[in-house]
Amino acid sequence: MRTPNTRHEDKDLSPFRLHHHYIYIAFWTILASSIIYAIGGVSYIDALLLASGAATQTGLNPIDLNRLHVLQQLILWIFAMVTNVIFVNSLLVCTRLYWFRKRLRRAVNEAKLLSLMRKKKAEETELGQEDSYHVVSDVLQEYESLTQPLLGRDGENGQKQFSTRYHVMKQIAPVSTGLHVTFHEVEHEARHHPQSFTSTGPYQVVSERPYLLARPRNDAGPSVSYLPSLMWQPSIASYSDWDERQKDQLGGIEYRALKTLLMILMCYFILFHILGILLLTLWIWLTPEFGQSVTVDGVNPFWWGIFTAGSAFNDLGYTLTSDSMASFKNAAFPLILMSFLILIGNTGFPCMLRLIIWLLSKLAPYGSALNEELQFLLDHPRRCFTLLFPSGESWRLLGVLILLNGFDFTVFCTLSDRSEYQTDSRSPSTFTRLINGLFQVASTRTAGFSVTPLADIHPAIQVSFLVMMYVSAFPTAIAMRETNVYEERSLGVYEQDSDSEAESRNGQHIGLAVHIQRQLGFDLWYVMLGLFLVAIAEGGRLRKAADDPAFSLFSVLFEIVSAYGTVGLSLGYPETETSLCAQFNWVSKLVIVAMQLRGRHRGLPHALDHAILLPCESHQDGQNERSDWLGTWLKRRSSNLSNPPTLSQGEERDDEEEYLLQA
Repeated sequence: MRTPNTRHEDKDLSPFRLHHHYIYIAFWTILASSIIYAIGGVSYIDALLLASGAATQTGLNPIDLNRLHVLQQLILWIFAMVTNVIFVNSLLVCTRLYWFRKRLRRAVNEAKLLSLMRKKKAEETELGQEDSYHVVSDVLQEYESLTQPLLGRDGENGQKQFSTRYHVMKQIAPVSTGLHVTFHEVEHEARHHPQSFTSTGPYQVVSERPYLLARPRNDAGPSVSYLPSLMWQPSIASYSDWDERQKDQLGGIEYRALKTLLMILMCYFILFHILGILLLTLWIWLTPEFGQSVTVDGVNPFWWGIFTAGSAFNDLGYTLTSDSMASFKNAAFPLILMSFLILIGNTGFPCMLRLIIWLLSKLAPYGSALNEELQFLLDHPRRCFTLLFPSGESWRLLGVLILLNGFDFTVFCTLSDRSEYQTDSRSPSTFTRLINGLFQVASTRTAGFSVTPLADIHPAIQVSFLVMMYVSAFPTAIAMRETNVYEERSLGVYEQDSDSEAESRNGQHIGLAVHIQRQLGFDLWYVMLGLFLVAIAEGGRLRKAADDPAFSLFSVLFEIVSAYGTVGLSLGYPETETSLCAQFNWVSKLVIVAMQLRGRHRGLPHALDHAILLPCESHQDGQNERSDWLGTWLKRRSSNLSNPPTLSQGEERDDEEEYLLQA
């Protein structure tokens, strides 16, 4: 059982912390609000509320978006993309690939150092015991010059700590005529035995003579991969001379799997955007009766299709029509298409991503490199990506998604009346009601579109929507924590992902109830604080709720939960086409902005996540004392050479072998 201090120390080891995400979202919010305000026609507090709605994918609108300049609309569309959940998590994959490449550069330097040591060892033999001290000292200086630019984080006393994964160097045999290094790709274990995959890193160095490098042992025994022999060729003296194939060889299967995953994420993000844009623009062009609903508001139909597709996939909820999607309540095609984009862009993204990877693994030739990479992603999902879950957890997440939406859909269809969302003389058909219900339910948990005035629906439906907005992030957040091996104390990126070992280390498995309690502890007090502050700021109007029933305490609570859940639904205000927050004063609007920023981070792991742990980080117990393996050996070697011990005849164990046994 870990202590609070231990947990705090482990959390500090992550190069990515929660405040980094806050800074990222806040930066785009401030930048977007400044640009929108500079273009003109909007007060800064409204520009800030619009920008925060775009950066957090909330979508509460204090003004009609069709009154904005097209450049302001474009800013909202672009900034919603760069702060999208898929985009942000893809940046983490790019960062891991960058650190992989940085680690590979260090491997090249270490290999060069081994060659230098081989040369110095020969000189040591020729010069004799007395001068060998100076030889090893020269090697130590060379080692420090090679590793200094790649030192790890600061230690407790301000000293640099190396984060290399090598720990042991052993002298095996006397000097031979050459140094032979071979390369062997780590074989990927079968999918049915994911826990037998014993690879602990993308590369290792093993030289047959005169030195052996060994990795820390685990229960399954050491797993070895080798640096390619091309590293020792004088013609390729620098890492920059390598091509992608050689880097893939050195990086190993996890490096290649990350590259494949990044390509899948890029295609996922771009192609679904393009799909939505093409289909919506084509539909609005072929249906002039609905195109008139757009042109009446002064919006170009093609721009409407582009903006609406992006707003749906990014779960933004902004529309260029003043009544959200009420003008299209009788159009089944855009509602079905947008419902699909809403689901795969947020709540259904983990399931859809795993489905795509699984399908690609079936299409890829068996035994090919692509098949191995896809199989690695399926077998080790959280090792590679934050929102990629194991098969069982993905099915459970899909089941919860269907259950929650099914319950909400049942409540909506049962309690809603035809006349409540009928705006013309025609009575909606049963099919239209079902499509409207599916679209509204899909929008309730993330997107915030509305196909009917929410203030006119049954109060029980309003309460149902309120609850669904509050629990919108629970399934994904709990799935992340359930599959987060860091919480189970299996810390190293390159260690075996063994749930049984994790449970034995932690003493017990973290249950679902514990995760729910933690999520409630993260959410509830902040929602109540926001309600309290808005009640103070809007106290004068709230006390006159009898004269202004649309501005009631429940309406304010609905707005706050919508902002915190980053949904964007609002009960609105009579004779306006904006959210209720448009009626707030500037203090209450700042509270709404704070609620959106806080709510955007509610789905993130509350501790260090295995999927974003950089390859250069080392987390094995007691590893800090042995992290600088080469420097330690050289220093001990130089010390022993300056004070050579007297070995009895027949004693074969040297200082390096003793160090191996101690390790």
